[in-house]
Amino acid sequence: MLLLLMLPIVQLIHGLDVSKFVPKVSADNSPCKSCKILIQSFEKGLERTKNGHFGGGNTAWEEKNLLTYSKSEIRFVEIHDSLCTELSQDQDMCFHLSSEHEHHLKEWWTDGRQEDLYQWFCVDKLKVCCPPKHYGPECLPCTGYPNVCNSHGTCKGDGTRKGNGSCKCKNGYEGTNCDHCADNYFVILKNNTFTCEKCHKSCKDSCKTSGPKGCNECKDGWVYMGEGEGCVDVDECLEQDVCTSQQFCVNNDGSYSCLSCDPSCTDCYGDGNDMCYNCASGYIMKDRKCIGRFVFLVKFFIF
Repeated sequence: MLLLLMLPIVQLIHGLDVSKFVPKVSADNSPCKSCKILIQSFEKGLERTKNGHFGGGNTAWEEKNLLTYSKSEIRFVEIHDSLCTELSQDQDMCFHLSSEHEHHLKEWWTDGRQEDLYQWFCVDKLKVCCPPKHYGPECLPCTGYPNVCNSHGTCKGDGTRKGNGSCKCKNGYEGTNCDHCADNYFVILKNNTFTCEKCHKSCKDSCKTSGPKGCNECKDGWVYMGEGEGCVDVDECLEQDVCTSQQFCVNNDGSYSCLSCDPSCTDCYGDGNDMCYNCASGYIMKDRKCIGRFVFLVKFFIF
């Protein structure tokens, strides 16, 4: 009997989209990321209340004789009470952090807010983050500091208490400090800086400048035609018997493709029934097109 009574409830729960009731959490929920989210929410509160004042009564007298609203505890409470409410994800984590460390936030507020809140709260007080371009438990400088990774990569652990400070180079760069060009890239020097540009698609592994003329060696499917042209595509379709008789050849950069002829053809030189050398069984050539015999007879008797 009890099971029968519970059945509608079970069916109702089964039909619900449970994901709507699960708090949304970002993929990166590290302590530093959580702290940044809280500080960003606090800064939005500062912006939202920057033109506020004491409500009711003689506002001019209150501003003169009491603490100004901008530095008042009332403003702090207004900001703190609305912390994290604007978030669509990580809200529970933000609420927990703001509640747990309300006394720290209030300490920063009452001390005159002289220091940057992120630096004071996340880096110095909670010690869950590092200043930019620093990493790890001791907030050591990242590789190449201050020009971290030659501006061609990112520091592993940058701004957090994690990572090893090594460089993760962008595509085309390599080396401990991302100070070399990777294979199939060449260097461009300008104003005491360098960038790595990708070689032309005809180059094999390396090049000295851009374009097909800059290749040190040509890839398969390309042939070197001297300094004036560099690496030029080989048209394999000009060679005999690269495809079967039921296929036609299409040249691509550095390669070629064999595509099937139209079903009306026994052999062909392109796509469609107007590209047949000879017609397949059941088809006849009419106006340089292979058409079905039945279609031809119908058209013949009608017209």
